[in-house]
Amino acid sequence: MTGQRRPDQTLRRFTITRLPATVFTDHTGDAAVLGRGLVHEAAHNWLNDALAALQATIPDDETFCSPWRGTERPAYGFLHACFAFPLTVIYAVRILCTSGTGHTALADHVRQQRTQLVAVKNDFVRASKLITDRVLREQLNAVFQHACTL
Repeated sequence: MTGQRRPDQTLRRFTITRLPATVFTDHTGDAAVLGRGLVHEAAHNWLNDALAALQATIPDDETFCSPWRGTERPAYGFLHACFAFPLTVIYAVRILCTSGTGHTALADHVRQQRTQLVAVKNDFVRASKLITDRVLREQLNAVFQHACTL
């Protein structure tokens, strides 16, 4: 744990390659919010592993505006966000549908991410074409499109 936060605050979380499957994160005392962070970081790990297994690279000469960071990001970072955040939406919606109780932090997250996904949809389509492996590209697209329908 890196620190204590409220469920509605932005959490600091990260992974390092020397400790595979290890996530460093702030904690909120809310298991569902912790789960959302773990899904996000696991998505980054999975995508890195998939790219490595395929010996695929993403050209870094093109940048895309990232609403998550409020900056221009290289395609690699942008595509990571376009995979990780949709997975958190899918996770949050499933938790909200099965928990039987209102969960403000997750509901707010879904609302915020819907706006972000709409904002990057065209750029995501353009950036995903930089992934030369068809199967991987289709997997990322399926996740993104599914999150957009929720």
